[in-house]
Amino acid sequence: MTLNPTHLPVPTELVTPRFALRRQQLTDNAVDYDAVMDSQGDLRIWSDSTWPEDTFTLKENAQDLAMHIGEHDRDEAYGFSIFSADQGQFLGSLYVNQVAPFIDNYRTDSQTAERLKQVDARVEYWLRRGVDRAFEMEFLRAVQAWMVEAWWFQRVAFGSRRGMHEQRGRYEAAGMTELAQLIAKEGERRFHFHT
Repeated sequence: MTLNPTHLPVPTELVTPRFALRRQQLTDNAVDYDAVMDSQGDLRIWSDSTWPEDTFTLKENAQDLAMHIGEHDRDEAYGFSIFSADQGQFLGSLYVNQVAPFIDNYRTDSQTAERLKQVDARVEYWLRRGVDRAFEMEFLRAVQAWMVEAWWFQRVAFGSRRGMHEQRGRYEAAGMTELAQLIAKEGERRFHFHT
């Protein structure tokens, strides 16, 4: 499946006075890995899994980046690196993903499935440990505007997993409401969609 069936130009960056977001590159590996390992606890909540494990390596991080870059090349998903405005500090990652294949792993009733069919893409991001939450609100609002102004999607949902209560609060502060909450077919994993 593709996020870009009509082969429209894919935005490559979002630059503001506070941050620069650009397409992921393998040359980001070292700074990406440093942020991942510095933010392990937060990322385990973000991924609702044991990733990144204590034994996670720089090479494995490069493999993950290569996977995301390949998805980007194939228009299956889009991955972006987030930097400070001067590009001196790596701040996190943002992903634009498909909705349909993802929800196959969750229980859905017919009404929820119908609501989610109206969503063209899901956006998820993580910011490294210690990033100021006021900055996150500014980042979130800029990304919301970017999705409307630069992308072709009619409706985008922002996602979060079960332990991300604070992020859901920021979604609500940015004017979003919860569209759906899914529970995994296996286990207690949850995923929330906000629009």
